[in-house]
Amino acid sequence: MSQSQHSPPGENNKEAASRSAVLAGGVDTLITLGALVASHSAVVMADFFKTLIEFVAVLLSWMVLRRIRRGQAHAYDYGIGKLENLSSLFVSLLMLICLGIVIFNAIYNLIHPSHISGIGIWISLVAQVVYAGINGGLCFKSRRTAAAEGSPVMASQARLFLSKTIANVFILLSLVLSLSLGRFSWAHYIDPLASLVIAGSILLAATGIFTLSCRDLLDRTLEEEHQLVILRELTRYFHEYENLHDIRSRRSGSRVFIEILLEFAPDRKVGEVQEVMERMCRSLESQILNSRVTIGLAKSARGS
Repeated sequence: MSQSQHSPPGENNKEAASRSAVLAGGVDTLITLGALVASHSAVVMADFFKTLIEFVAVLLSWMVLRRIRRGQAHAYDYGIGKLENLSSLFVSLLMLICLGIVIFNAIYNLIHPSHISGIGIWISLVAQVVYAGINGGLCFKSRRTAAAEGSPVMASQARLFLSKTIANVFILLSLVLSLSLGRFSWAHYIDPLASLVIAGSILLAATGIFTLSCRDLLDRTLEEEHQLVILRELTRYFHEYENLHDIRSRRSGSRVFIEILLEFAPDRKVGEVQEVMERMCRSLESQILNSRVTIGLAKSARGS
């Protein structure tokens, strides 16, 4: 039996991206807390609770990735995909909690409208500009890593940072409008209404992550395009083996597992057979993202 011996690729990249997200999120949480204490604004309060929940979510993802990298990855091939998807699912649940807090705060301020005030408003304005750039960069980095590694955790973080970037821009605009139009009584409703818009964006992001995570928690067969890759590779090496006995494939989260049973000519040397199987494994794993290929020797029907 032959199997590629390298460890799952990209774990260090995913952990590094998550570590950057944790550091940026921690600082952002402290800044929004300071803005909340020093201001009276529904949007600033909503921004703090949203940022706090998102920071906890990113911290959880980073802890999961550290556990995966430091553990014995080869002993948990099928479990790693489940662990990553459960983490993504928990991220979506945290976002739903954030949604409830933002909606409650917005409704309260619609019932009791007032003009935004406090030095925290100016702190928040500066923070929105700075973190719009930071979150945009983290979104791009997470999206690139997710595309390269097929990781549900990084995919969920990319969506999270995209929603954070949009929220930063929107909050900035709402605060500017509230300040510039403060002399009008109807402008007092801009702040809580903007909070409801933020709640809507959180709902969309949470729904998407929840759906994707639940789907990926179920093991399923490979897509047709990957099955064609396997068949094409078997055809390319057709002259190297005597018979094809079985092909088994499955997807578990972001991992792809492929098992192939081949029969070789009995007079061939073991070293030659091993070399052929190694080449096939490497070729398939290079073409199918995040795959683990195993090729086994099947017993000849003539010898039974």
